[in-house]
Amino acid sequence: MTAIPDYVKKILHMLTEAGYEAYIVGGAVRDLLLKLPPGDFDITTSATPEEISAVCRANNIKTIDNLGQNFGCVVAVIDGVPAEITTFRGESYGADAHKPEKVWFSKSLREDLSRRDFTVNAMAMDINGRIYDYHNGMEDLQNHILRTVGDAGQRYSEDALRMLRACRFVAQLGFDYVQESGVLPPFGEENTPYYMPRNFSFPAGNCAGLSLERVRTELDKLLTGKYAGKGLMLLMATGLTDAKCRVKENGTYHETDILPELRHLEGLPQNRRFHCYNAWEHTLKAVDNSPRDLTIRWAMLLHDLGKGMPGIRGTHPDGSPSDHGHEALSAVMAQGVMTRLRYPKDFAKRVVWLVSRHMRFAPMMFTKERTLTRWVRAEAASGEFRTSKDLTEAFSQLKEVFLADMGATHAGNNPQLMAEGCELADAVIEIARNKMPVHTADLAVNGADLAQIITDGAETGTFLKYLLERVRSGNLPNERAELLEAAKHRQQKTSAKAEI
Repeated sequence: MTAIPDYVKKILHMLTEAGYEAYIVGGAVRDLLLKLPPGDFDITTSATPEEISAVCRANNIKTIDNLGQNFGCVVAVIDGVPAEITTFRGESYGADAHKPEKVWFSKSLREDLSRRDFTVNAMAMDINGRIYDYHNGMEDLQNHILRTVGDAGQRYSEDALRMLRACRFVAQLGFDYVQESGVLPPFGEENTPYYMPRNFSFPAGNCAGLSLERVRTELDKLLTGKYAGKGLMLLMATGLTDAKCRVKENGTYHETDILPELRHLEGLPQNRRFHCYNAWEHTLKAVDNSPRDLTIRWAMLLHDLGKGMPGIRGTHPDGSPSDHGHEALSAVMAQGVMTRLRYPKDFAKRVVWLVSRHMRFAPMMFTKERTLTRWVRAEAASGEFRTSKDLTEAFSQLKEVFLADMGATHAGNNPQLMAEGCELADAVIEIARNKMPVHTADLAVNGADLAQIITDGAETGTFLKYLLERVRSGNLPNERAELLEAAKHRQQKTSAKAEI
């Protein structure tokens, strides 16, 4: 089991020494039992906030009290590390399905654990390592099952975010989601990794009360999970992709879509000559194939949005479907998603670039370096990138997108073909890194170097741009001596013309 940090032990010790119950609770207990490093440690206690603060003062520990809506919580800062200590509490919900209507202090650990979302998150551990489990969380943990504490419908009606958290935990843990009521027929394509023998009814309409920020946080955690495809399948199956949340503009809330653009991919057939999955399950496989990087994962989720759309879906002479040019429409749709979900401009720009370029490698599998160089040169001159470092990073990410996409087709079962694809991508990255400066700042000389050569009052910037084009064209290496010699030669020619 992963060791409990000393600062957590100190908090548990000082509270129990003062005569109060104190436990590690929630996700930290789950992760400790799974031998995973917890993201953080939450502590619950029978002590009231005032009593917690008094114990901390007696032990010379700084606290942060009065945390607004975080009822009953005191943050203790030990050795520079903040730790949340929360009084046992109960809660009830009214009409608002995203925050409790009433919250009260409780003296019972059982009541505190009963208000939590999932059984694997509803366990507590004392300072001696003893586990308190009133909802069979340990059994579910051993069986890799995610289920709610009590009736799922009631839990989701209380707090709509729990539905998204269910998908996120499936994505992070790889567990099978189950519930007793609201069981629906199977979902997905049989004999694929993402097939769900049973689907489940979620009150997805309740998400309308959730803020966009909270929804986006859960989506990001889901996408970067080890089993993201499985979590995304649950998201689609339960209708959460088609749900709405709310966003505040000019002081007024209005509803906005979450991810309805994904829906048409469900069950969408593809050309079986190349593809072993339908468009949706291909997307899931491509996501799982890719590194757990948020930019790349979003690009993989959105890379085939244009497939099956009017003007894109066609038919080959043999009757098989085609989606020629889908990457351009996918990029447009991806931009719409990024804008609606309010991702930062630079993040969205890179995601859209990756989506728009994800098909570029495949036709180049049998071309020469000159074709690759022309492509990288065009990207360097496009204004899309600030430096060659940015360009190299983008192509490195595109390599991962390309290989993940390729690996989600029949090519994924051909090691030689995958190796050739990797070799091609590496060749492009090498060109971007060493042969294709984006900005004059990427050159091995600068304006001060050229000022000693230019004698007729010409601007150094003009010379730098000339050298940049020469290097990009491939007829001048980006090396200091050669660049200075080329600048001298141009100066001589310029002076000679001036004399004439």
